[in-house]
Amino acid sequence: MHNTSLIVQQWLRNSESILALDPLNFDEKLPVLHELNRAADTNEIIQLLYRSLPIPDTLDRYSYDESIAAMRDLGIFIGILKKHGIEPVAVIPELEYVLLVLMVKTDLPPRDTLLHYTVWNPDGDRMRTYTGLRDERCLIESVKIAMPQLMEAITQMEILHNRELDIASFVRICSEVREKMEAMVKGIVHAKRNVSPAIFANELRFYYDPIKVDYNKDYIGPGAVEMPMFVFDHLLWSSDSTDAEYTSFKEGYLPYNLHFIRDIYNRFKGKPSLLSVIEQNIQERPSSENYRAAQAVLELCTILKSFRMPHKKLAEEAYAHGEEHNRSKGSGGYSTNILQHILKLQNEKVGAFQESLTRAKVRV
Repeated sequence: MHNTSLIVQQWLRNSESILALDPLNFDEKLPVLHELNRAADTNEIIQLLYRSLPIPDTLDRYSYDESIAAMRDLGIFIGILKKHGIEPVAVIPELEYVLLVLMVKTDLPPRDTLLHYTVWNPDGDRMRTYTGLRDERCLIESVKIAMPQLMEAITQMEILHNRELDIASFVRICSEVREKMEAMVKGIVHAKRNVSPAIFANELRFYYDPIKVDYNKDYIGPGAVEMPMFVFDHLLWSSDSTDAEYTSFKEGYLPYNLHFIRDIYNRFKGKPSLLSVIEQNIQERPSSENYRAAQAVLELCTILKSFRMPHKKLAEEAYAHGEEHNRSKGSGGYSTNILQHILKLQNEKVGAFQESLTRAKVRV
């Protein structure tokens, strides 16, 4: 098995053990926190957070898994305070020390990420939510459906860049990647069916706003935009893209991802994408084997589009339901126009690839 595939399997096993942990005794605090949030009792929320902070000695002894679980649970406090217009570190300076230690222990930003909020979030009564609303639970579930499969798809995409693969293996792995990506589509469908755009726009999205930590740097909250979909894109069609806006978008969200995902991104940065490699192969050696490889990759482009179109529509609907007209950007600082821009770049790249494929078919 490929090395990064082993890393993903280890990560999935590790994630299971994190779900059981409750280092801050948050299970018993969550119902109280929901009540305080509904009552907008920020003074009591601040006191409860202060009492929940681990003392330095305890913090130092935390394992990686305990550090992840602690950051996950602190993140719920952080999001609730931010929703009420309060900078958490400004009202509890001691929180900053805890966040920075957890950052070092986990090799992730000094706040909770999408991974903490979804994959590392227990199911059932123990699920960590800001509101307790069914819509929020379904939003979390939609990412839980998609994220592990996306991680596995990314590692398989890396294998497809191996020039030593024979055509049968290449086509088989493309088929496996396509199946994994169908889980992404299922995740989007789950969110579309179960999350009200109005509830997302007017309630949930404010919990994901950036907070200031570590000399007033902004760190975004756990939004779906942190999903490493852009790393999948990177391997398939965009690692050699010179578009400055898209590169800035990708690299802005890279730090919110796991170390091995960041490594994959950096290994392929500026190198030919899979589409470019296959296109060059078919131009230089127009054989039936290279044509089959190109068709298999084209099917991945099709499944990617079947994810991206509903995702774009879902985001636009959510923001169209917002009551404040000045709030057209998400917690990541981008408007939904970035999704249109990515789709345009993707379509241009795939369109050029299809043209090469048509010419090659004539020659095969």
